[in-house]
Amino acid sequence: MFTGTAEELRARQAQARELAEQAAALLDQIEALGLGAGGGQLLTPGGIIRNRPGQGWTVADR
Repeated sequence: MFTGTAEELRARQAQARELAEQAAALLDQIEALGLGAGGGQLLTPGGIIRNRPGQGWTVADR
């Protein structure tokens, strides 16, 4: 459980969101290899990474 200040929490949440965006970009690159269909979603502290048809992998808030 996080026990820091509200400011520290916001900073860590922003960092988690940035990392989730990077993960979504990597999933797009992996899918672009055409080796098989990916699917589903990943739950992360930075948000939910979802595969949306025609849009690729995106990050949404929980």
